[in-house]
Amino acid sequence: MLFIRPEELKKGMRLARPVYNGKGVLLYDINTKLTRQGLEGIKNFGLLGVYVLEPAEPAPVLTADDMEFERFQAMAVFRLKDKMADMIAGNGIADIQKMAEDIIRKFGGNAGKINFLKGIRSPEDYGYKHSLNVAILCAIIARNMHMSYMEQVNVVTAALIHEIGRIMIPEKILKKGADITEEDEYTINKCEIEGNELIQQDYNIPSITRIIVAQNFKYISGKTVDKHRILDGTKALRVADVFDTLTAMNIGMEPYSDVVAVKYLISDSGKFDEKAVGALLKGINILNPGVCVELTNGEKGLVIKENPQNIMKPIVLMFKNNRIYDLSNQDEKNRIDISDVMKTMDERVRMDWKEIEEKFNEAQKRLRESESDKE
Repeated sequence: MLFIRPEELKKGMRLARPVYNGKGVLLYDINTKLTRQGLEGIKNFGLLGVYVLEPAEPAPVLTADDMEFERFQAMAVFRLKDKMADMIAGNGIADIQKMAEDIIRKFGGNAGKINFLKGIRSPEDYGYKHSLNVAILCAIIARNMHMSYMEQVNVVTAALIHEIGRIMIPEKILKKGADITEEDEYTINKCEIEGNELIQQDYNIPSITRIIVAQNFKYISGKTVDKHRILDGTKALRVADVFDTLTAMNIGMEPYSDVVAVKYLISDSGKFDEKAVGALLKGINILNPGVCVELTNGEKGLVIKENPQNIMKPIVLMFKNNRIYDLSNQDEKNRIDISDVMKTMDERVRMDWKEIEEKFNEAQKRLRESESDKE
């Protein structure tokens, strides 16, 4: 799967992800071959680029829920751009709060887990896509931390506006990527400080929302934060912010897998609240059945059953010998852990559920035969 800018697209290329407009209307479906009209349509639509499949690459399988998630993201990014422009222009935050409430209705009230899909980001649109994804994650975390409705509104609103300083950075600097000068660095720092000040000085923004943004900004700036005064909303924002930053698909940068990102969050309980991390794990699919993994003993396997008590220790079917390992039931001396997932280009592995069930039944049969022989 490749990310191609509009000016580099060619007739006959196949789309790897659906393309929606700002109203959520599907313009081009997965595996659509681009025609001359399609090329012009994408260029005129103002997209920064699209995913295309390599010549021999099969189209990824997206569920109905996955498609709806992508459609929502597409609509919300366009909406957030408009609302942030209004806020920077001094037109208030009411519309952004309304957007926060919409996100809470969609993700805060859903008791199940979701596949948290990440679209690729360019330097120009990173701030909007990052803020939106962090807001969605905050809605999930706040729900599972059992926050009140107003607490949820405050933290999701804070997530939507916490990157306003980055959005204020001139586009010509953002396009430079890592090739920035000392003067550019000064401008970037200045914009981030001014963005935080803009939020703190706008008394139309609820005080709790401003405190969450301020506490998060202190963390980012490396300043000391009184741990006894940290709000639950800030704890949720910190976990969501770092998780999305680590796993984001950026142009020219390899993202960390969800597994590696979670291991990082778990490894530093001094920085990341355990309850907030646990609330994140309750809301998104990470090591669910069908995911292929790499293990610390060098072998590879297939997750066949999730472990609700410890998401990092599921039941795994080994490819090498078809043996089943319950990673939660091991002695310390011979312990095997998951080191990472086996990633496809879109960070997901899809397998036929009938095939998974057959492999599982076959492995159980061999295990019973082996135990019978020992007797």
